[in-house]
Amino acid sequence: MEKLKHLLAQKSRLQATMQMMDTNAQFYSEDGRRYAHALVRLVLINMQIEEIEKEAAH
Repeated sequence: MEKLKHLLAQKSRLQATMQMMDTNAQFYSEDGRRYAHALVRLVLINMQIEEIEKEAAH
């Protein structure tokens, strides 16, 4: 349960950070790479949250 709280907090912070980023930046630019990296991290966090929720449902 503590891990889930930590992941949800990370997700919230990452989403807030991504809202301030330039979503139209080219991927070959530094801003584009940062945005892509943040997006990948967000997807991985979401996958971990889903896995924990599935395990808790069983």
